[in-house]
Amino acid sequence: MKKLLVIAAVLASGTALATGPSTGINIDGTSTQIAVLKNTSVSNKSNADTFANQNLASNAGNVQVESRAQSLQVVATKNSSFTNEAKGHDAIASQNVSSNLGDVTIAGKSTQITLGDGAHVSNLADGAKSLAIQNIASNNACVTCTGVYERRADKHGR
Repeated sequence: MKKLLVIAAVLASGTALATGPSTGINIDGTSTQIAVLKNTSVSNKSNADTFANQNLASNAGNVQVESRAQSLQVVATKNSSFTNEAKGHDAIASQNVSSNLGDVTIAGKSTQITLGDGAHVSNLADGAKSLAIQNIASNNACVTCTGVYERRADKHGR
């Protein structure tokens, strides 16, 4: 774990600058996001007709990394468990770990790292029209989850 903390401290030496309208994230500089967790349990659950959204060292929405910009997202864990569940009719659960999710455009440099020692990762959608989206150290333009944010906004007023 000490090695993970040293790596995180070195990586965090950059300066964060993320600007833009509330509907998106525009990174035009260096953006560093780090989460270091020990004896970890990260759980995201949604039941019928609900929406649960969880982000660790992540950008969600319209993400733009400009041509000279750098984005670094790191999650370092030990004895980890990541669980994402959508149970029941029309349940939506979205969990993002060191990820970019949404309308993602990378013109510069974007690096996602997730380290897990003893990690257990699970993702479950159980129910009619249920949707469980889990991204770990990834960029997701939401190709396979078309309409998830529109469904959330329509159904849950967010």
